[in-house]
Amino acid sequence: MKYLIVIPAYNEERYISTLLANLSTITEDILVIDDGSRDATYQVVKDMDIPIISQRHQGKGAALKAGFKYAIENRYEWVITMDGDGQHDWQDVHQFVEAISKENGDLVIGSRMADVASMPIVRRITNKFMSWFLSRLIGYPIADTQCGFRAISTMVLQSISLSTSHYDTESELLIKAGKAGHSIISMPIKTIYNSAPSHINKFVDTFRFIKLVWKML
Repeated sequence: MKYLIVIPAYNEERYISTLLANLSTITEDILVIDDGSRDATYQVVKDMDIPIISQRHQGKGAALKAGFKYAIENRYEWVITMDGDGQHDWQDVHQFVEAISKENGDLVIGSRMADVASMPIVRRITNKFMSWFLSRLIGYPIADTQCGFRAISTMVLQSISLSTSHYDTESELLIKAGKAGHSIISMPIKTIYNSAPSHINKFVDTFRFIKLVWKML
């Protein structure tokens, strides 16, 4: 079972070296997509001799799609996506690998909702609502649709077409995969919040999500 860890990164020089050092104890199959960072993210990754693709700033979804394309072209069976800001516990990769080895689902979505004590209240409410709403739309229960820590079969990626390029891409992937009949399972992961800033624009990205949902109805 061949898997690739894909990490979209935008201005993550503060956190990404520690993450990559830890992940390198698990696997050499790691790919960072530098989404036009204005800091030293690209150079930090290059200095660690980790494969990296650099592109102009287009959004998280565009970075993910570049990673998906690389994984398909290089015949990986699975992609594990995680953020580069240290808010996903690298040790949970072991759980994803175990889950996909059992072949119980085509997508495995991390869920932080069993451990919400440290989650900001606004984000907790938003995540619960969005997960309920998307689960209803897809017709498939997903505990934490907003979590970017996931394992995705490249078979799924080859069967759907993604048109978005920002944070709405992760929702588009779930909607299209679910509607296409691919099985989706949730898996509890640790919840980590540090001082890393959020790159989400509440107004612009909310509008993008509404636009996506309208197209999917």
